[in-house]
Amino acid sequence: MKKLLVIGTLSLISSLTLANKPLPIQYGSPVVLSDERGQNHYTQASSPLNNISLNAGYVGGMIDKDDFKLRLKGLELGGTYSLNKKVGIFAKYEQQKDELKFKEFSAGAVYNFYERNNVYMSGSAGLGYSWVDGKDDGFKVELEYLTFPIGVEAGYKFTPNVAVYGGLGYKWMYNQDSEACFEGDCIDAGNVSELDFNGTTYRAGFRYTF
Repeated sequence: MKKLLVIGTLSLISSLTLANKPLPIQYGSPVVLSDERGQNHYTQASSPLNNISLNAGYVGGMIDKDDFKLRLKGLELGGTYSLNKKVGIFAKYEQQKDELKFKEFSAGAVYNFYERNNVYMSGSAGLGYSWVDGKDDGFKVELEYLTFPIGVEAGYKFTPNVAVYGGLGYKWMYNQDSEACFEGDCIDAGNVSELDFNGTTYRAGFRYTF
């Protein structure tokens, strides 16, 4: 009987002693989880893609000079990087054709002057360089231009990321180099001011913002 009493007493003391001991494993665990969550949130917020939008769509132009007329049409691909809510920079590639083929790279600044109820409006001004070429019945011409495009864009955001846009603009084109060939005989005339053009531009497409 005494032996059973001693064993029972020792078991009770042991259980009470273990119950009173602290559990250090539990300390600090919530802090680690909190740190990881904070780091993940910071990484997402600081992603550089949040300031980038890409656009693609139809682009056209109307150039009239004396009896010479062009009705260009084609496509554009571009991207915009927002420095803040109002100001950004853009880069764009255009490819159009009529009787002549037209390719251009341009870059410049964008200013967002209106945004409300999913509708936005922005203005842009830039600097570009274009290559124009064409051929017909043994005659071939290659031209290069320094361009100054300006424009206004209006769009509607279906979601915070996807928008449809349309735009109107104007472009000045200053000839930098010109070459004409007829049946293999070519003449390099350099820059010719008589080949300077300007005209109206128009565009429409889709824009995706990251």
